[in-house]
Amino acid sequence: MAFKDIAGNAGVKRILQLALERGRVPNSLIFSGPEGVGKMATALTLAKALNCLAKTVDACDECDSCRAIDSGAHPDVISLTIEVQKVKVEQTELIKQMAYLRPMVGRARVFIVDDAKDMTAHAANSLLKVLEEPPSFSHTILLTDSPHLLLPTIRSRCRALAFSPIGREEIERALLDRDFSPEQARLLALLVDGNLDRARELEWEEVRAVKESAWELFESMSSADRSSRFLERFGAVPKALQEEFGEVLEVFASFARDMLLLTLGGSPALLLNPDFEDRLGRAAASWDARSLLALLSELDFLLVELDRNMNKSLLATTFFSNFMELRHA
Repeated sequence: MAFKDIAGNAGVKRILQLALERGRVPNSLIFSGPEGVGKMATALTLAKALNCLAKTVDACDECDSCRAIDSGAHPDVISLTIEVQKVKVEQTELIKQMAYLRPMVGRARVFIVDDAKDMTAHAANSLLKVLEEPPSFSHTILLTDSPHLLLPTIRSRCRALAFSPIGREEIERALLDRDFSPEQARLLALLVDGNLDRARELEWEEVRAVKESAWELFESMSSADRSSRFLERFGAVPKALQEEFGEVLEVFASFARDMLLLTLGGSPALLLNPDFEDRLGRAAASWDARSLLALLSELDFLLVELDRNMNKSLLATTFFSNFMELRHA
């Protein structure tokens, strides 16, 4: 995969290509951003570009070096993943030892540490010298979705590049290439909240099941005898349900947006959930535009807080309380 094949984050890719062109790629880098936005793909492409036998500012994807990196068989490009939930000291000690040895076959040694926030303090401290005084031929790239959890001493020694969620239009195009219909691609792009990897994993039947489940919960919250179902499911959000919790809130937001559209007399052709048009129309009849705007604002706030790793059970309880107030205002 070359830089041009990585969706989104054009600014980050441009910075890296300019650095390659000038021969000034930072030796210590942090790639930060949400899951599924191309951090690993970009790190591997940078490693390929640094070692490519045919190009200097991108990967050709065809030379022996690029192919070896793609297959995980290049001796100078090492990707470390989590072991027993923590990056062990032994792994970072390996980086410290190998960083000062000249590359075996390539021009540059590249170490990629995924989920770098999970490094123990001891492991992180063992990297400090490599990050501060690296040899010219060694590059260390730390990947994380929570840069604030890295030690300040680590952050101060690295050039940080922030990755953003992939735009919905780009995700829709990727899904259309997988033969999803425009309506399906539009809803899927909404559900995954900029996570292209997640979008590529989804199957439409799975999404339909999420929508139906979310609708049952959404509708039950307006019912006197069924309103507690939301709290029964998400009042204490176990780890296994955390991803589902975010998905349900995204679908809630799409329902509220569509209900507002119908309330204001908008065209049904603009619905995010055209297959729910009748149900949304009936539900919208008992809401006014002001309350729906407030509900959308509440959901937007909640989704932002989820990205900040706030306590999900507390967020669920607060949302339920605020929903009840809006519903009976």
